[in-house]
Parts: sequence; C-alpha cells; structure tokens
Amino acid sequence: MKLIKSFDCTQEYPADTCFSYGDVRVTSSEAGKYREAEAKPLSRFGYRFKVKDVGKPHLAVVRYPDDKRRFMCMMDGTSYDLTMGTFTGVKQPLTHKMQEIRRVFWPRWNDCSIVFMTWGNGEPAAVADIQIYELEDLPPLNISKPDENIPTRELGLQFEDPCGMTFSMGAYTEQEWLDRTVKYMRYTGQNLLTYPIVWYHGPIYPSGCEPSGLFGGVAAPDRTIYARWTAHPVDWVDTLLKKFEKEGLDFRGALTLLRLGSLMEHMNIDLDSIKAGKDTYNNMLCNDQVQSSTRDWTMEYNVANFEKQANGKLDGWAYGEKSGPFGRGPMFNPLHPTVQKAILNLFGEIATRYGKSPAFKGISLNMWHATILWYFTLKSGYDDYTTRLFEKETGIHVPVGDKDPERFSKRFQFLTENHSEEWINWRCMKIKDLFCRVRDTITSVRPDLRLTVTMWTETSIPGWFGTPDKPSQQIFARKSLYELYREGGFDVNLYKNEPGIDIDYSMVPSRDRDAWGTKGADTPLEKTCSFRDHDFLDKETLDAVGKQEYPGAFIFDCWVEAWGEYSHAPCAPDDQQAEKLKVIWGKPADGIRRDICKYPEDNFWWNSQSRITPHFQGGIYYLEYFAHALAELDACRITRGGLFNDTGHSDMIQQFAKAYRVLPAKKFETIGTTTDPVAVRSLLLNGKRYFYLVNREYYPVNVSLHFKKNENHFTDLVTGQNIDVSELFQLELGPYELRSFLSDSETEIAGFETVIPETIKSALLQESEKVKTDIAKVKNSGKELPVNIEKAVSEMGSALSEGRYSYARKVLNSYPMLKIEEMVEKDNE
Repeated sequence: MKLIKSFDCTQEYPADTCFSYGDVRVTSSEAGKYREAEAKPLSRFGYRFKVKDVGKPHLAVVRYPDDKRRFMCMMDGTSYDLTMGTFTGVKQPLTHKMQEIRRVFWPRWNDCSIVFMTWGNGEPAAVADIQIYELEDLPPLNISKPDENIPTRELGLQFEDPCGMTFSMGAYTEQEWLDRTVKYMRYTGQNLLTYPIVWYHGPIYPSGCEPSGLFGGVAAPDRTIYARWTAHPVDWVDTLLKKFEKEGLDFRGALTLLRLGSLMEHMNIDLDSIKAGKDTYNNMLCNDQVQSSTRDWTMEYNVANFEKQANGKLDGWAYGEKSGPFGRGPMFNPLHPTVQKAILNLFGEIATRYGKSPAFKGISLNMWHATILWYFTLKSGYDDYTTRLFEKETGIHVPVGDKDPERFSKRFQFLTENHSEEWINWRCMKIKDLFCRVRDTITSVRPDLRLTVTMWTETSIPGWFGTPDKPSQQIFARKSLYELYREGGFDVNLYKNEPGIDIDYSMVPSRDRDAWGTKGADTPLEKTCSFRDHDFLDKETLDAVGKQEYPGAFIFDCWVEAWGEYSHAPCAPDDQQAEKLKVIWGKPADGIRRDICKYPEDNFWWNSQSRITPHFQGGIYYLEYFAHALAELDACRITRGGLFNDTGHSDMIQQFAKAYRVLPAKKFETIGTTTDPVAVRSLLLNGKRYFYLVNREYYPVNVSLHFKKNENHFTDLVTGQNIDVSELFQLELGPYELRSFLSDSETEIAGFETVIPETIKSALLQESEKVKTDIAKVKNSGKELPVNIEKAVSEMGSALSEGRYSYARKVLNSYPMLKIEEMVEKDNE
C-alpha cells in the first residue's frame, strides 16, 4: 500500500479540492471530530484527488462516526466505482466510536472525486478523514481445505442486475470487469458467482429458442454516461466459464424468468375473446381480468424499446404488453402446456450449452412476484384450462358455467370459500411436478447439475402488500412467508427430500432502512419493520428452509435511487467517443444512447452524475446476516449482492470465508437444544469429525464445550493450531465470529454453555420489564394495543427464560414493542 492522498475532513480546502451542498459543518461527539452534512436528503460534500495509474487497484479508507442514526451514501459521483452506502443506529446499537469503510476500487480517471451524501431526513452523512492508497496487487486468500476430495461450502456473489458491468470496477470493457471480479473473488476467498443469464425479458446470451437481448451502461473517459445494447449478444457466458475453469471458481446461471419472447409474441390478452371461450396461456385473475403485464418497473427493459426511447418515439412496450386493472404478478400460467414447453426448452438449452463446463454448477431461479413458474398469489390462476385440470384430477366440481363472462371471479370465490386447502395443495403439487421436470431436464444433460430456487422476498412483499405500512402486515400479525409462498403454489416442505433441488432463503438487511423514500427518521414505524423482523422472527419459514438437505441463503443488498431529472438522448452524429464505446463483449452493439441525470447545482465539478447506492449495516454489523444464515439454517451456501460487486468489506468477508469455506457442504448435527446466541454443530465424515461454533450477536460470548472423553485433540481449521484439552474447552467468540475445527472421530461434544456479558443481559431484562410497564400504561389509557402484542410478549418471555438472548433482542426491537414505545412517548409529550 502506498499512500497517495489524505484528507482531514475537519480542515478547510480550496474550492478546486472540496465542495459542499447544504449546511455542511465541522462538529464533534464522543466518537471524535468530523465533518457532517446537513440532516436533509441529498446534502453532500466531497473531495477531489489525482491518481497516477488508472486501472490499478486502489483502496479508500474512510473513517466515520458511529454515534447516532445516520444514512450515508459514498460515491465518485458518476459511476459505481466507489459507491456504497452505510447506515448506523436504530436496530443496531451504537458503538460511539469511529468506524472504517475500506473500499477497493479501480479508478477510471486520473482526476477523481469522492462524495458523501445524506440519504434520509435526520440521518446526516459524516466523515472524519480519508486516505487513498495505491495497491500493488490483490493477492488470493489462502484457504487450505482439510480434504481436497470433500466438497466444501460455497460463499460468493449474487447479482440481480446484469447491466452495470462497465459502470463498475473501473471497467470500460466487459473483459476488464470479468478479470477484476475474478481477482476480487479470489482475494476475499469467495468461490461462487450467481449471475443473470436470463433477465426481465428473456435470455441475455445468444439463445437458439428465445429472442435475446443484452444491454449495459458505461461511464466514459469524459464522464458522459451511455447505454449500449444488442439483440445479438456474443456468448459471454462461455467466455466467463473458461475463465472460471482456470481460476477454480464456480458459476450458477441466474434466471429472473418474467417473460419469454416466444410467449409474448403469441399471447392472447384480448379479454373479450377470452371471456367468449378462446384459449389463453396468460393468467386469469380473480377480478375477471387477464394478466397482460407484470405491472412493474421491468416493462421498459427490452432492447426492442431502446432505439425508440432514445429518439422519443416509443408508442408502447414490446409485444403490446400493457398495464391494466390488476396488481403485480406472473403473466403466464405455469400449468399451461405451451408455457411449460417454452420453460423446459429454455432450461434444456442452458444445460446443454453450458453443462460441458466443470465450472458450471447449475441454475438459480429467482422466485419473484412475476416469475412464470408459479402463481404468486391466490388471486391468479382461474383460467379454463387450469380449472378443468383441477376438476379432472381431484374430482371436485366447480359449479360455474363455462361461458359465463364472470366465471373467473366466481371460480375464485367458490374455490377459496369452499375448497381452499384442496386448491392450494393441488397447485403446490402441480408446481412441484413442474420443478421436478425442470430438474430432470438439466440433470439429463449432466447428473450433478443442481436447480436452486431462491425465495426472493424484496420484490414479492410489495407484490402482495404494496408498500408494507399497516399493522396487519407486521410480524406476529400477517401470514408467514412460508404460507404466502404456499398460497402462490410453492410449498417449501414439499422439496425437503427432493434430490437436485435446493432452496435459498433471501434475506434483506437494508430495505427497511431506506423506507421506500428519503423520509428517514420521519418515516412511520410501520414502514421500517417488515423485512428485518421477518428475517429473524418468522420461525415457520426459517424452520422450513432449515430442514432442507442443502439449505442456502442469499443476502440481498438493496439500493436507493435519486435520479434527478432523468432522460435519454440520441448520440450526436460526430460523437467519436460513442462510436468507440458502441461495443459489448468485443462485438459492435446495435445501438448506443446517452443517459442524462440532472440535479440542482451544488458546486460539484462534473455534470454527468448517477446517485444509485446499495446500503450496508455499518461496522461489524455487516456480518450479522452471515452469522444468522449459518446459525439459523446451517446454510451450505451463502451469496450476497445485488446491483454490483461490493468491494467495501474485504476484511470481514475474508475473516468469514477462512472459517466457512473449510466446512463440508453437508448438513451438520446441532449440538444441544438451542442455537442462540451461539450455534454449535458437528459432522462425522470419512473418519474425521468437523465442528463449528458461530456467534449470532454483536457482543462477545464465552463458550464452554464439554467433551465425552478425558483426552481430546483437534485443530483450528483457520490458524492450524493444534489444541489438546481434557473434558472442557473454553473460548471467547467475538462479535459474529465463526470458529471451525477438525478432530478424530473419537472426539465428541457432550454439550456446551454460553455466558453473555452481564451488562447485555441486564439491559435486556430491564427493557423487557419496561415494555411490560409501557403496555400497562397504554392499556390503562384506553388506547388500542398494537396487533399481536400478546404474542410478542410471550415470545420475548420464553426467549429470555431459555437464554435465547439474540431472539429476545430481536423481539424487543420488533414492530409491536417499538409501537408501544412510540405510543408512550407521544403520551408523554
């Protein structure tokens, strides 16, 4: 590391080096002295610096105060190269110390900037100092496996969005992006990439059975932002797989399967003709409407729309897709033979095309609100074909006339009122049959390929509820995610012993914190609890996923967007830069346009800007969801990501990877009756015993392991230290720490005890007593108590009495308890 620039943010710099917008000032707290933006959305400040070697890895070390509620967006101002958001406070206790962001980046310009912006009202950005280092290289992390013949757990990246390759990692070409992504994965010890190969409108590789389309943005040398696209993509997946083979990395192709061109082209969305009896493979809804759109933000992202969009001549979405009087949901009926044939052809093509590569491990299917392999909701699926099939296979007659124009809503009413369980169970079995046919299709090409089904909540929750902002949509009040998915046709329990099909649970650390806008501290409580509460407290769903043979977790990094005045524009005929950049994966693109975001003047040095920021829990809390996935699910694979590669938490990912990736990719046996606050698990395999301990919490926990015999010998799989103990082994697990060990088969754990810091335990007990007092105050005032507060109190009491302190803390920070606190505070004003 070579220091090339340093900023003391408490000092003043000239206008060519520092800018600010809003009431930005130097202040201090217990954490120290720092510069703080105004506590209003989009207030910001930034610094300008020079680098010598463009394209060489650099490191930005940013110290910021963890002293109050904050939501800070860091960026270079134009591209994703330096972008990451950090939030503090609220449901993660403050440390009142300085924390660090350590962001690896590849500068694409010699003249660089780093900018810090407040996102939410009352959540000011703040920085104490900044150091910019040039790095010699990113050496691969050494992870030595105990037995090379035993497959170990997978840790890696997962993307939702495939169009930011050349807008991130300092990359002007897709090959640069690939090379740097591989280098960063190996540097941090990650071995799995799950990346879209089928996105919103179909394949983004050169498909032989469906129309293809690929596009992406690029931040140019002069900072102009372009988007380029092609309907004839090269086989970049093959290029990636060859690279992964050489590097010893694994790849899963992700499918966000919302539409297929072959189905779009021939779909019947003429409602009058459908009511008259003409067949449709689009979903018929409970309100007698036909699902003729996903009715979400994805409609425009077909490359067939782009040329017209750039020239302002777009007069409708590709294939005539159109919104209507219905909600979000899958366009196509997953049980219709035409739909199933298209689906199976696609999966077969992917397996045949890429299954020859040993780096290709299978297909990951994103179960969204609009994925066409399920119904998503009980409001969908009342067409003629499906109803007749249900009657034939169950013997249950649906007494509605075949020509009745309102037969779809009448079927919904009859089935849900009279045969709800039979209807749900039948649909779940039919969807399972479809998934098994998909599995059989890909395994017929290569038996070890796997189908991973990701229960993606971030898009599904708004599809079911809109913005979740009602008491009835909170924990202990609404249905579990398991039940919601089951109503949509996907019953997790049906896949428990189904070979070749894996279930990943999607966790969402940050959606509650952006609160669907910039209100920040002024956001109603009902909008800030829905995701996190269910990630930790939805026991029915977590238990169902944890019982799978190879459960996994996808930690989805949400992002916030401030588009300003956004528009597309055609490139000027003499734009030589555009002509040079009109390339995707080395092949000329079909088109290129300018993407323009205009914001209020704030003295920033460049006009081309983008303000899209993934946001992460600050400090050590970044590891909370990794520890939760392992402790709760015994997750055999963990992926994380969303918009682009997060390179701001390298040290923590390395720390986790070294202990996680040495564990065999098999379910372990849980030791004892609880995994809270520490999970201890063991596996006897090939004459050796593996065991691990993981701490769910942000504080250290002392653990005493009891063994069944007097002499025990084992090895720390990270440090290589040989440990000899008698019947008792004591250690301290740090915040969210994972420790992994290997012993002979004779070493067995008889049990264990944990001791948490007395200050933590005392605080939890005091909070529990306070909330009971507050409940009595609200009750005596005659006001209505929060929905299901009794359930919350019961859960809290049981957890505390059983020493499940992590669960108890999550309950104390859940919606019902926080609502009580809010009501008492208002009464005291």
